[in-house]
Amino acid sequence: MATPTSDSPFVTATTWNALGEGRYQGHIRPEWFQGRGAYGGMLGGALLRSMMRELNEPARAPRSFTVHFCAPVAEGEASLVVRTERAGRQVTHLSARMEQAGQVTCLASATFATSRETPLVYTDAHPPRVPPPDDVPPVPSAMLPTFGAQFDYRWCVGAVPYSGAAEARVGGWIRPRVPTPLDAPLVVGLLDSFPPAAFARVDGFCNGATMDYTAHFYAPLPLDASPEAFYLRTGHSRYAAHGYADDLAELWSRDGQLLAQLRQMAAVFPSSR
Repeated sequence: MATPTSDSPFVTATTWNALGEGRYQGHIRPEWFQGRGAYGGMLGGALLRSMMRELNEPARAPRSFTVHFCAPVAEGEASLVVRTERAGRQVTHLSARMEQAGQVTCLASATFATSRETPLVYTDAHPPRVPPPDDVPPVPSAMLPTFGAQFDYRWCVGAVPYSGAAEARVGGWIRPRVPTPLDAPLVVGLLDSFPPAAFARVDGFCNGATMDYTAHFYAPLPLDASPEAFYLRTGHSRYAAHGYADDLAELWSRDGQLLAQLRQMAAVFPSSR
């Protein structure tokens, strides 16, 4: 697969230098930070894009992608290595390991597979009713984490974080500020772009960190849509206890097609941590 070329900051941040034999190197820049470390959607995008380039078989699309976040990723150089664990007639399993300063920061695995002919075709998934993005005011960058300045947010689902809401539900329309075609790495980035929905039920500020997430892809990618298109990202949480909370995020097209979902486990800890 050729190296993607784009003026998109997200594509640039997630396209690392190929060194050969499955090895890639990138530079973590401060504009992609969230709290103590780099934003997990960008890191996942870099891992997945490197896997796609190493596999180099567009017919084998990413179907499942998991990242374990082992440590915060700091500003500066980082490296990753992609390994093919098994390649069958229709399915390939890959793994990737990201390191910085000699320490592991992320572990990832992904399943790539060709499409199959099947008589089983249905969807019971429907997005919530929301106003169109042009009717929703953008969220000021000052209200967002550092990396949030890279995206155009239109909040219209659930409540804002730390508002003590009765329901753990967050989301809204989103797109990159620089028009970018929707491919699988950007899907991961958009799915991880909002805070965990459980934070809507917190009354007052607290800190949190993603322990791991798994994305499943349902639509052919890259999507045949305008690079300026908005996507609806919804998220809700059903469980929080013992310092951890679950989160289920979904990404929808403007016409209501479910494109992908991401399930996350987040650690929640006091703001003084």
